[in-house]
Amino acid sequence: MVVKQNVLTPELFLRLYTSVGWEPPGIDQVRAALEHTVATFTVFDSDSPIGMVRLIGDGGMSFYVKDFAVIPEYHGKGAGMFKMIKRG
Repeated sequence: MVVKQNVLTPELFLRLYTSVGWEPPGIDQVRAALEHTVATFTVFDSDSPIGMVRLIGDGGMSFYVKDFAVIPEYHGKGAGMFKMIKRG
């Protein structure tokens, strides 16, 4: 598994977001959210995206992990561990 930073597209976001059963926002809303995101991290197994996390914040003191999702087939296999977050 490899983690890549800032490669998350609105379409990929929606695919991973809905894979865990969450009700999807509209693509325009996702596009706006990603444009204002501090960083995204996407986990890949080979060339297949299997998880994501979005970092949001105020640019100064506070930052939050948002939209942390790993497709169900990879739950419990280490894809969501923060130690895996590195530039790919």
